[in-house]
Amino acid sequence: MPVKFEKKSRKQQGNRTRGYGTIGAHRAKGQRGGTGLTTGKFKHKWSLYLKMKKLGFPGPDGEKWKIGKKGFKQPPQVQRLNQTRAINLKDVEEKLPTWLEAGKIEQKGGKYIIDLGALNYNKLLGKGKVTKNLEISVERASALAVEKMKEAKAVLKLTAQLEES
Repeated sequence: MPVKFEKKSRKQQGNRTRGYGTIGAHRAKGQRGGTGLTTGKFKHKWSLYLKMKKLGFPGPDGEKWKIGKKGFKQPPQVQRLNQTRAINLKDVEEKLPTWLEAGKIEQKGGKYIIDLGALNYNKLLGKGKVTKNLEISVERASALAVEKMKEAKAVLKLTAQLEES
């Protein structure tokens, strides 16, 4: 039986867009406006957004359906200022000879006087044992570090408050 009309797709052969408008249209996922709950919910998926919000999706918080942004991200310079730089009691005792040679700490009689703030540490942790006579000044210390320093009858000066850990 003879064909009265040619198929439209056959007519479009050799045409760059084959009747679908702009170049690349009607091909992959690029024309769908994205997938998922986060893409286009305030534009072409607005009715879906309203419907799902009314249903309470995806839960009581509805994190994925919230509008707008919250808070801010601190710049790296500020993050580094607030960073905790900690050292254990064990490491302090191991580094004593090195610091003494470099002139970063003092030794008066048999007592080592250490300012951990000057050595770029702001917290003392309790791992290890205190075997030497130490006098340490630091911004913060863990509860275990304070306890071990008291047991060894060493002096610990805190410039900030005691932290429970």
